[in-house]
Amino acid sequence: MRIMKVLLTLFMGAIFSMTRCGEVHHHEQIMNPVELHWDQTSEDYSKYRPGYPDDYFLLLQKLGIGLKNQDILDIGTGTGALALPFASQGAHVTGVDISEGQIEAAKILASQKKLKIRFIVAKAEDTNLPDGSFDVITASMCWGYLDQKKMPEEAARLLRKNGLLLISSLNWERDGDTIAKRTGELLRKYAPERKHQRRREGENIIPEWAKEKFRLKTYHTYYVTIPFTKESWRGRIRASRGIGALLSREKTEEFDREHKKLLDDIGKDRFDITHRITFYIFQLKSNVKNP
Repeated sequence: MRIMKVLLTLFMGAIFSMTRCGEVHHHEQIMNPVELHWDQTSEDYSKYRPGYPDDYFLLLQKLGIGLKNQDILDIGTGTGALALPFASQGAHVTGVDISEGQIEAAKILASQKKLKIRFIVAKAEDTNLPDGSFDVITASMCWGYLDQKKMPEEAARLLRKNGLLLISSLNWERDGDTIAKRTGELLRKYAPERKHQRRREGENIIPEWAKEKFRLKTYHTYYVTIPFTKESWRGRIRASRGIGALLSREKTEEFDREHKKLLDDIGKDRFDITHRITFYIFQLKSNVKNP
């Protein structure tokens, strides 16, 4: 995996909103929620969804996340895209997800890598974990799906003094090359694009949910290119929210057949897809006390 273009910004106060390709950032909330079935994507998810590059985790370590012996709670852990690398770096990791299938897949991957991680099937907003148990809470590709009132309260309850909250995303760019554009067009045919509640011009760019108990510490965004084969790209798209988690198995298979034909017609056996990494780190305000 190689870095194609870097747009790296650090702010100790305000940030500027940068949103494209369907990302759900900390200041956005999905407005048309539908019932998703992540269990039925678990096999493809664990096999084909690309993880974050090594440089991402090195950067997080410089920013105080993923350190040895650090207690980390990864909410919406999925198949362990953050949990597994953090554990390999020596952190004590707990992964929480509402999907039993995703948790089972994560356990298998952790076992294969001989990593000790505690995985729990639970709602992120109601973990039932003890107060002040964690130095860091992380959330990859999931914050916008969570209850924007309950989740910050739960995060503040679970964090220790001055604890950190990481909200991160890894999204492919639909306005990239021919394969990305054509795949995006096919996705829109099968699954309507989701709507987000976004910040209006002139509004405070710090999200409402953060103002009482968190302060924004830093924000980063940059681009990487990730290599795929036709098979792995099909698997990556089947494992997406708009296909495998949303459609019936029959419809997913129908989409996949059409996607295969599209890729065969284009003719490339191997290709790169541009992805955008974005993350925010919030810090629990020093005056916030756990119950």
